[in-house]
Amino acid sequence: MLVNTDAIDNSAGVDCSDHEVNIKILLDAQVAAGDLTVKQRHELLTSMTDEVAELVLEDNRAQTLALAIARRQAGPMVDVHARYLRLLEQEGLLNRALEFLPGDKQLVERASAGLGLTTPEFAVLLAYTKHTNTVEVLASDLPDDPYVQRELVGYFPSPLRDGFVEAMAHHRLRREIVATMLTNDMVNRAGTSFDFRMTDETGASVAEITRAHLLAGDLLGLKEWWDAIDALGSSVDAEVQFGLFLDLRRMVERAVLWLLRHRRPPLDLSATAAAFGPGLGELAVGLRSVVGGAMGAGLARAVQERRAAGVPSELAEMSGVWPLLHTSFDVVEVAQARGRSPLDAATVYWGLFAGLDMAWVWERVGQLPRRDRWQSQARAAQRDDMLRTMRDLADDALRAGDVFTPPAELVERWLAANERAVRRVLDVFAEIRTGNVFNLTTLSVALRQLQNVVLAAVTTP
Repeated sequence: MLVNTDAIDNSAGVDCSDHEVNIKILLDAQVAAGDLTVKQRHELLTSMTDEVAELVLEDNRAQTLALAIARRQAGPMVDVHARYLRLLEQEGLLNRALEFLPGDKQLVERASAGLGLTTPEFAVLLAYTKHTNTVEVLASDLPDDPYVQRELVGYFPSPLRDGFVEAMAHHRLRREIVATMLTNDMVNRAGTSFDFRMTDETGASVAEITRAHLLAGDLLGLKEWWDAIDALGSSVDAEVQFGLFLDLRRMVERAVLWLLRHRRPPLDLSATAAAFGPGLGELAVGLRSVVGGAMGAGLARAVQERRAAGVPSELAEMSGVWPLLHTSFDVVEVAQARGRSPLDAATVYWGLFAGLDMAWVWERVGQLPRRDRWQSQARAAQRDDMLRTMRDLADDALRAGDVFTPPAELVERWLAANERAVRRVLDVFAEIRTGNVFNLTTLSVALRQLQNVVLAAVTTP
C-alpha cells in the first residue's frame, strides 16, 4: 500500500500554523518592548509569506521521503519494527488496535511472506516516534546547549535571522522549537526505528542518541550530501538514488554507534567536533588514495558503477568511501596519539588491512544474517571486534618508527617483524575460505586469530 495518511499529506497546514504562531510570538515581544512598530510587524509578516511556505513544504517533502525510504526496507526490517511496536505498546505510548496497526501474529505472517509495514502504518509509527522523541529531548538539557542554537535560528525565515537572533534566545517556546527541529531531522533522515535500535545496541537514551546523530551528521556532511542526492531527482534511476540515501544513512549510523560507545554521556558537542572535524575532513577527501588491495578495487568498482548510472563524479567519488568513513574516528585518535597526520595513520591502517587480507572478512561479516535481534547484535559485535583489532594493529605499527618515518615503510617494517604471526593468520584465513562456510563460528575464529596477532606482535623501533 503506497498511500499516505491524511496527517502526512496535510501536515503542511499544521506546520504553517506553527510557524505563524512562533513568528508572531517573536515579533509581538519586540512590539511590546518598543523595538518594533505595529506597521513594521505587519510589513515583516507580509514579506516572509513565500519563504515560510517554502520552509513548510520542505518539511513536508522530507517527511514523505522518509516514508518512501522506510517502505523500501519494510521487509528486511519487519522484526525490528515488530519489536519497536511492542515496546511502544508495553510502555503505554501506543494502542495498536486503536491505530489499526498489525499485531504480532500478523507481522509474523508478513515476515514469512517477505513483507513488512505499509506506508500508512509507517506514517503512524513516524508520528509516534517524533512525539515520544521530542518529549524525551525536552526533558534533557540538550535544547539549552549553545551548539544547537543554530536549529532555533534556522527555524525562522531569513529576514528574522538578520536582525532578531538575540530576541530568538528569549522566545518562550525556544526549547520546544529546538527539540522539534532536532527530532524531525533525525527521524526523517535516520528512520523511524533508528533510536530504538541504537538504544538496543548501546543502552543510550534518546537525548544522547540525538546528540550523537547531530554531531555525526555535522562531521560527515550529512545534510550537504543528503541534499545532493535529493537534487538528483529523475536524472538517475530511483533505486540508484535510494541506494545512495541508504549508504549515507548507514555511514552516519555507524558513526553514531562509535560516538555512543567511545564517549561518556553527555557528549560534549563542541569539544568533540573540534577534536574530530579537521581529521575527518582530511580523510573524507584522501581516504580512497590509501585504500588498496581488494578493498580498494571494490571501492573503484562502486564509484564506476555509480558514474555509469548517471551520478555526478563528486557525489560518486564521495559515496565510494561512505562504507569505510566511520573507521576514521579510530584513525584520527590513533594519529593524535602518535603525533602523525590522519592520512599517515590511515595509510598504515589500510596498509595492514590489505597485508592481512582482511577484505573478505569485512565482506563476510557484513553478509551475516540479521533476521532477528540476536543475529543483528552478534553481527555488530563481530564488526566491533574487527575494527577494534585493526585500530590496535595500526597503533602498534605506528610505534615502530618516529614521526618522520614514511607510513608505507612502517607497514612493511611491521609485516616483516611479525611475518610468522601474519603467516599463521593467513593460513587460518585460507583454510576457512577453502571450507566455504562463513558463519558466526568460522568468522569468530578468524577474528580471534587476528586478535592473537595483537598480543604476539613485535614492534621494531
